[in-house]
Amino acid sequence: MMETLILLVQNYGYAMVFIGTLLEGETIVALAGFAAYGGHLKLELIIPIAIVGALLGDQFFFYFGRHNGRGFLSRRPHLEAKVERVHSLLERYHGWIIFGSRFMYGFRALIPMALGASRVSGVKFFLLNFLGAIVWGIFFAFGGYIFGGAIEHFLGNVKKFEGGIVVVALTILLATQVSLYLRRKRANLKEGEDHR
Repeated sequence: MMETLILLVQNYGYAMVFIGTLLEGETIVALAGFAAYGGHLKLELIIPIAIVGALLGDQFFFYFGRHNGRGFLSRRPHLEAKVERVHSLLERYHGWIIFGSRFMYGFRALIPMALGASRVSGVKFFLLNFLGAIVWGIFFAFGGYIFGGAIEHFLGNVKKFEGGIVVVALTILLATQVSLYLRRKRANLKEGEDHR
């Protein structure tokens, strides 16, 4: 099984990083950094792929918000409180909310969409989003790489623990996504009951 996992990472690792970063890809980027420490991927390729994927994902949500955001959000009242929170943060912190939005887990798609539906300039969003993507990509890729080094320093040969670490990280990622999906589904059901 471990050999299959390594082959999957070597053959599809960069594609997985790109696809993962279009949405919320912190875990994927950190795992790729960890794989780079083990010699399965190259850190100098992971970082630019993560930056481009994160940038494109947020730009898509921003322009979706610009053209369809108000209608999309008006059909989902359960998101209204979150959107109001984004707008109040934007009033207080201006550019910082754009720069740091990708570090706010669970808000990653909502913040660019809400910003697109607001009066934020597309150029300002792109520039701050690009800077945020650079910091984010480097931070999580190096974080995974350093984690690999720490495991090796304290526990010995990192290759012995690769499979377990990857399985645990993917299980946590899957559990988080399922939990977020169920929470959204419950909110949608409650919203439907409130409208009856």
